[in-house]
Amino acid sequence: MHLLKERLNNKQFILGTMLSEITTPNVIRMLKGGGFSYIILDCEHGYFDYSQAAALIGIANGIQLPVIVRIPEIRREVITKYMDMGADGLLVPMTNTKEDIEKVVQYAKYAPVGQRGISTQRAHTEYNPPALADYMKLANSRTIILAQIETNEGIRNVRDILSVEGVDAALIGPNDMACDCGTPGDFYTPLMRDNISAVINAAKELNKPSGIIASNISFLKECRQKGMTIFSCNSETGILLSGAKKIVNEFN
Repeated sequence: MHLLKERLNNKQFILGTMLSEITTPNVIRMLKGGGFSYIILDCEHGYFDYSQAAALIGIANGIQLPVIVRIPEIRREVITKYMDMGADGLLVPMTNTKEDIEKVVQYAKYAPVGQRGISTQRAHTEYNPPALADYMKLANSRTIILAQIETNEGIRNVRDILSVEGVDAALIGPNDMACDCGTPGDFYTPLMRDNISAVINAAKELNKPSGIIASNISFLKECRQKGMTIFSCNSETGILLSGAKKIVNEFN
């Protein structure tokens, strides 16, 4: 079983970061050297084209650093391309309904779980596919699907979303969630606390992990204490800026 998938299933602590703008493939090696367990390649807000994404995913595969693509939209062509590049899984922003995530599973998983298009002479098989039936089963077992819950509608439907076969976990996007709650930038309102608890409780009920994406380490630690196990902290641009500011402040 894929190491990240195994850690998800065992609800072990996982800390990753977001890759949002830097396209130099070796940035992947730097982030692994920093100790992160996985990378989210942000193709929702980030402006990576397919060639850049493929190069970054290729490096990640080569050094065995799991890479999850945050997709820009739920569309067959988009999902097929990222999966065939060798992405370990997908993060689905603005997952609001069971139907949203069912479409993703349909496009990302092979039969009998889904209807992923079959093209095995590609990077995802290292251009050396085994017997097709064996590979389809293996790929399905390795493919990670994460629902990003970012709205009150998503909260209302979170149990149904997590109940879909093939969905591994739910991650909260707190910025959009707080905005949908009418309190942009404030993660500590009663409604936000209730929403975070709702995701944690639904995940526990269905024996699946939950997590969150944020840059405030104290906030992430609080979420860990509440029972979350999957975290994405900051991004390569945030790390670069904070490191630069630290040097300038210390020098001055």
